[in-house]
Amino acid sequence: MTRSSSVMGLPRAPFSEKLPDKADIVIIGGGAAGIAAAYAMARLGYAESHQVVLLERGYLGRGSATRNAGRFRVHFFSKENARFAIESRKRILEIPYVTGVNPVIVLGGYLWLFEKEETFKAFKRTNEELWRPLGVPVEIMSIDEAAKRFPHIRMNNFIGAAFGPQDGSVHHDYMMIAMASYAARKGVTIAPYREAEEIVTENHRVKGVRVKGHGVIEVGKVLVAAGVWTGPLLERLGVRLPLKPVRKSLLVTEPYRFFLKEFVVVFETGSYVAQTAKGEIIATEKYPAGEPETINCKNVSLRWLIATMKLVKRLIGDKGIHVMRTWSGHYYVSPDHSHVLGRDPDWPDGLYVATGFSGHGLMMSPYAGELVAINIVEDKIPDDMKPYLPTRFHEGKLIHEGLVIG
Repeated sequence: MTRSSSVMGLPRAPFSEKLPDKADIVIIGGGAAGIAAAYAMARLGYAESHQVVLLERGYLGRGSATRNAGRFRVHFFSKENARFAIESRKRILEIPYVTGVNPVIVLGGYLWLFEKEETFKAFKRTNEELWRPLGVPVEIMSIDEAAKRFPHIRMNNFIGAAFGPQDGSVHHDYMMIAMASYAARKGVTIAPYREAEEIVTENHRVKGVRVKGHGVIEVGKVLVAAGVWTGPLLERLGVRLPLKPVRKSLLVTEPYRFFLKEFVVVFETGSYVAQTAKGEIIATEKYPAGEPETINCKNVSLRWLIATMKLVKRLIGDKGIHVMRTWSGHYYVSPDHSHVLGRDPDWPDGLYVATGFSGHGLMMSPYAGELVAINIVEDKIPDDMKPYLPTRFHEGKLIHEGLVIG
């Protein structure tokens, strides 16, 4: 049985009240990566003739997918990630046309501010050597030019600026709802509040997924896209990936008149200030004692809160801003700060992952979902997916990504 509803014209993903006993593919994780894979399988036409089930232990996006700043960019320091992000951006911009749902995409750009001459020079070098050849150059500005162009941002103590007009924002929840509702219409069983407790194997092959309160769904292929909860599921099978959860926090103010279209980043620290479409100021500063490696998202530190408020005042001034709330989520961080897609031949047959996005999950998920869907459905590895295989860790073929924000 399937039911759906809508709020102000925005569809919610139809969800299944009954799970099948057998499936062709089970996706574990209803965040951005898992939903994107289901969406891609639907677009491939696979879900119309095969049983695809997506399991999420809470509401869709319950993990880190709904705890993010809702931004996307194409500017990364590694060529692989820059190319990947360019392709993913194309797919983000397609979402309203494919699904009929507008996920509130705004190309407001990223504004990078620099405190040190050496880092500004390195950024300019990357612009000429990597981004311009890829067709996505940033606009380099002196600090005086930036102050004239962006008078609503305080430029004190900065020595230069760069603006990426290709970058933007998207409403993360609407984006996931758009893809999930499309997948459900095309035959994917969307099952929130269904917890995958265990992946069942036999003779080194995936045989099923044990679902809390249901029993085992018999299946031959499983995609684990469960964010920081991916590791525990894999470890029960003797599979270990070198990933770690890192807690990240965000400050949110009450809404104000909209004035900040750009996503403003202090390059040297990766700290940022932005504004949502609703008018809330969102911001984060580095943890004074370093980001904790934990899945505990309770009780942000007072030192972090004070440091982040100082950042807000530094960049946009004291506008009588009142903090409304704070929250924390996770980056699931790989050793090279690049995501992990597909499978290792040494794993049980039929086991795949889409994980380790290191803070870039929402922006990378549309293309990641497409590639891993092709990998699973067509049993081939697309060229753009090959650098991201889990085998790279023991082969020494890391994709070192130095441009990480937050």
